[in-house]
Amino acid sequence: MCGIAGFTYPAGGGAGAEAGERLVRMTASIRHRGPDAQRALVLNGVALGHTRLSIVDLEGGHQPMRDAATGLTVVFNGEIFNHVELREQLAGRYAFRTRSDTEVILAAFLTWGIDCVRRFEGQWAFALWDPRDATLWMSRDRVGICPLYYAELPGGQLAFGSEAKALFASGLVTPALDARGLKQTFQLWSPVAPRTSFEGVRLLPPAHSARFRAGVLETFRYWDLDFGVEPSTASDARIQEELGEALERAVRLRLRADVPVAAYLSGGLDSSLLCALAQGQLGGTLRTFSVGFAHARFDEREHQAAVAGELRTEHRVVEMRDGDIGTLVPGVIFHAEQAMMRSAPAPFLRLSEWVRQNGIRVVLTGEGSDEMFLGYDLFKETKVRQFWARQPASKWRPLLLRRLYPTLSVSQQNVELLREFFGMGLEDPGSLGFSHLVRWANSGRISRFLAPDFAASVADEEPTASVLSTVPAHVARWRPLARAQYLEAKTLLSGYLLSAQGDRMLLGNAVEGRFPFLDTSVMELAARIPERMRLKGLDEKHVLKRYAKGRVPASILERSKFPYRAPIAGALVGPEAPAWARELLAPEAVAKVGVFDARKTERLVAKLRAPNAAESEADTMALFAIASTQLLAHHFLTPRAPPRADLDAVVLEAA
Repeated sequence: MCGIAGFTYPAGGGAGAEAGERLVRMTASIRHRGPDAQRALVLNGVALGHTRLSIVDLEGGHQPMRDAATGLTVVFNGEIFNHVELREQLAGRYAFRTRSDTEVILAAFLTWGIDCVRRFEGQWAFALWDPRDATLWMSRDRVGICPLYYAELPGGQLAFGSEAKALFASGLVTPALDARGLKQTFQLWSPVAPRTSFEGVRLLPPAHSARFRAGVLETFRYWDLDFGVEPSTASDARIQEELGEALERAVRLRLRADVPVAAYLSGGLDSSLLCALAQGQLGGTLRTFSVGFAHARFDEREHQAAVAGELRTEHRVVEMRDGDIGTLVPGVIFHAEQAMMRSAPAPFLRLSEWVRQNGIRVVLTGEGSDEMFLGYDLFKETKVRQFWARQPASKWRPLLLRRLYPTLSVSQQNVELLREFFGMGLEDPGSLGFSHLVRWANSGRISRFLAPDFAASVADEEPTASVLSTVPAHVARWRPLARAQYLEAKTLLSGYLLSAQGDRMLLGNAVEGRFPFLDTSVMELAARIPERMRLKGLDEKHVLKRYAKGRVPASILERSKFPYRAPIAGALVGPEAPAWARELLAPEAVAKVGVFDARKTERLVAKLRAPNAAESEADTMALFAIASTQLLAHHFLTPRAPPRADLDAVVLEAA
């Protein structure tokens, strides 16, 4: 992983010097993503910058990288895991000078054009300048692991960067919060791409490429998740065998590096299985890292230790307390560049710091498994609610939900309350958004705390309609669980888990995350596995558990799914709450930003600060949404000095 940044500008006219100064500031602003080298290249009409985290071809992979014969130049963030195989295919057509996957992108583009991305297995965001027709090409990986922001500028020009802060550092884009993007975040957990948290700043959607030429930007999709394929008719044993082969290959590709590769170990099935596969392929040298919590309600160290002990990994744990979470949150929002409803990313920011301090810069993680193998309660909830919708008046069908949420209080288990909370949309179970109605309604309760003027300004913005409008028409004809999977991958996975909780918390400390469950072959195989094998009754990830049997401890296979959470109220308004929280949650500070109602916020803080306060999910989510929005404004709307640019670390070239 690295950071990229750049912009086009009118060719000629002696603008190169000014372009170089802007570019240096842009690369300096995202230096945390690539501390090993920062380079900038100013060409005639385009400026390209790169901050490098050296992982493959440590000596020869410097960027921006240019093809001498054509002038084709690329800046690239990410990894092309099958670069070895692609290099073999291209060897007779291109004279390679390095061992880097970056040069494979150049060779592949010269051979196949922008369609080369269809052949890539990896995670990427790149910008490629072709001087032969003065075209800037951009592309982003299939599921959105690597971010790529852009802004169309006056005069028909374009700026881009791995993070929005790079655009602001250029001086070409003025930061301002996007009200619609915020409202979408408060209900959907992230803005709907290409919209972002900032006015005028756009995010290239996953699985999209773009062409910018003569002042015109065109974006187009090159791939999409297809959960509507016909299920495999192979035997269960053969399907399980195919799954094992695909996962083994996915892990093997993601162990390719010229530096050690470690793994995150949560104590759940997904990370435990990946650690088992990686340990086998590494011959017993895997290092694993985990988060532990002082608060027993969130802690999984017992299960992490069981896996590490059985697999004999070299294991390290960092412990988090409420006060630690509160202290980390400002950094979380600075790196994530969006508001949030949960504090869960904070421990990951500390974990990546811990990993880096232990000399590791690449980790395997288990994200994507729940989305591909029907692991979330949301999928089981959808299955129950679809069954319930066949007889909406039934008194016993909604009681099946008690099997999903056994910790519900007695009063909540009352049929009428279950019906009220989970029964929305039963009259139209075939609707595209049916699976997510309960979640979206729950998150949407944050709108109760919006300031009246802000709420009025976005009254016509309906977040659920915004996201559903981006879904291709044919998805509506898929099976209910397939529709649910598609929506989950397009919303929570891409916009939150891989971004706010993934890339940003990893690269905030210059650590690269790799995601074997999001390998293209694994995703496409998962879509073909019959639903009865992935969700057998209400047993989630059934086929994955069968494959993992004998590879991970039996206690991991038998334990109930444990949703990852981190403290919120205690971290922000408890005894260990940091000074920033008191300052930014004060009524005058909330009123100044103007997104949330100051008095309602004051009452919410008092409620959650009270001794032995009952913490409802709705209240804690609202508190974190308010605090993170305040931080977003504090970080990006407050005038600040430009980032320090280490000119000795940046090579400026002109051509």
